[in-house]
Amino acid sequence: MVRLYSVFLLIGCGETSPETLVDELRVIASVAEPPEVQPGSTFSYTSYFANPDDIDAVAVSWVCTNLGDGCLEAQGGVQSLAYTEPDGEAAVWTRTLGVTPALAPLVAEEALTATQLWTLSCERGTCPVVDEVKGLDPSDAWPDELSEQLADPTAWMADLPMSGVSLAYQLLTTSLSDDPQQNPTLEVDETSGFTMESGEQFTLSFKVDGQFSDQAQLYNYITGGGFKMANTYISAGDTVELEGTAPKDVDEVRIWVVLSDGLGGVAVWTEIFAVSG
Repeated sequence: MVRLYSVFLLIGCGETSPETLVDELRVIASVAEPPEVQPGSTFSYTSYFANPDDIDAVAVSWVCTNLGDGCLEAQGGVQSLAYTEPDGEAAVWTRTLGVTPALAPLVAEEALTATQLWTLSCERGTCPVVDEVKGLDPSDAWPDELSEQLADPTAWMADLPMSGVSLAYQLLTTSLSDDPQQNPTLEVDETSGFTMESGEQFTLSFKVDGQFSDQAQLYNYITGGGFKMANTYISAGDTVELEGTAPKDVDEVRIWVVLSDGLGGVAVWTEIFAVSG
């Protein structure tokens, strides 16, 4: 069963947010390049996975413009599906997807400004829909049953296990602009030689820039220990310090920092750090 939580945490000195600890399979974030695409055009889509137990995982992505009668992409003619088998504890998957040309009249009238991007990762054998996508040509029409499933994945996610399954969703901006929005930038201060001390607090500093809305945020994740805050609201040009606590029982951790500009643009930074002591 899928549970949705709204959590407000009071975090004291030295404590961490449990939302920042990644201890099972998860789609951390995905980046569309560019983050604003014309109907009929393709874009590069890169997803970052966490799989700390290195389970045998599979993943699918799809584009869905659902105006109430299912995904327009189900008609085929555009590369709207992708399948992979992410390998390792921190796989990165880049593929090419497309926006259906059927959106052009709606975009021209400004009746539609975005389409949906979904990525599902599962332990092999857990999610039947993954096997259905695997056998399809990415630009073929979708079978009726698959089309119904991909139009509303939240309807059947409740039937899947809580563990070994991760579903991620975001919006891709659609327009007719010849000068599309660009992804934001995320730069870390020099970390060469930086190590974490077991059980001790640490601080990482990042510079962010780009075109931001008032909902722009940094999100941070770690495979051991934790960060003090799960997210931080930001403005263009800010230097942001992220505070965390290193784990006590592992030799190294991986950190992901995700910048969402609030307009559909995303940037991701990730690195492994040694834990000493």
